[in-house]
Amino acid sequence: MHPRSLRRLPRTALPAAAALLCALLASCSSGSASPAAAEASPTGAAPRATVSPGPAVTPSVISSPKTLPPSRLCAVLDRSAARQVLTDPKQAPRLAPGNGTAPDSCSYASGDGTALLTLNPSARSYDAEVSASHSLVRDPASAGMRDVKATEVTGLGQSAFRETVVVLQPRQNVAYVVWRAGSRTWVLTLAETGGAKGADRLVSLARQITPRLPH
Repeated sequence: MHPRSLRRLPRTALPAAAALLCALLASCSSGSASPAAAEASPTGAAPRATVSPGPAVTPSVISSPKTLPPSRLCAVLDRSAARQVLTDPKQAPRLAPGNGTAPDSCSYASGDGTALLTLNPSARSYDAEVSASHSLVRDPASAGMRDVKATEVTGLGQSAFRETVVVLQPRQNVAYVVWRAGSRTWVLTLAETGGAKGADRLVSLARQITPRLPH
C-alpha cells in the first residue's frame, strides 16, 4: 500500500497517525511523515498512522485543536475491543481538519502514549489498495519507509491482506489490516513508536469487529 494514501485511516492515516502520535502522545520530536509516505498508506488509515493526509502538523500547532464528536465507528471499535491490541486504551480526540470534511475514523491511544490504533473505511477500492501495496513493497524508500511486507489473510471478509512497514521519519512501526466486507473496504491501523508489539493481534481484532461494521 502506498503511504501517500493514508489508506488506512485512509492510508491517509500515516501522516495522520504520525501527527496524532506526536501531538497527543508527545512521543516524537517535531516533524511529520513525508508526503510520499502519506500517499503510500491505505486511504482511510488514520492519517498512516490512512486519517487523510493534510499539511504537516507539529505539536505546537495542535496544542489547542478543534475537536469533533466521536465517530459512529467507536461503537464498532469500542474500548474493550481496543484493549485486545493496546494496554489501557484511551479514546483519542477526533481532530477537525483545516478545511474539508473530517474522515470517518475512530482512534485509541495506549496508556503509555507509544501506540495509536485506528479504524476507518478506505477511500479506495480493495483492488486499488492491493495495487498500492504492491507498489510500496517494490519501492519503499520513495515513501520514506523500509522493511515493507504484505501477506494475504484468510477468513476475513471477502478478501484481506496484512501489511507491515517501518516508517523512518518520525520513526515508527506501522501495521495495517485491509479487508473487503460487503460493498466497502476497511482498514485497521496500528502505529507504534516503541517497537512492533501488537501487530500480530490486528487480524483477530478485525475478525471480531467485522459483524458490527456499517453496511
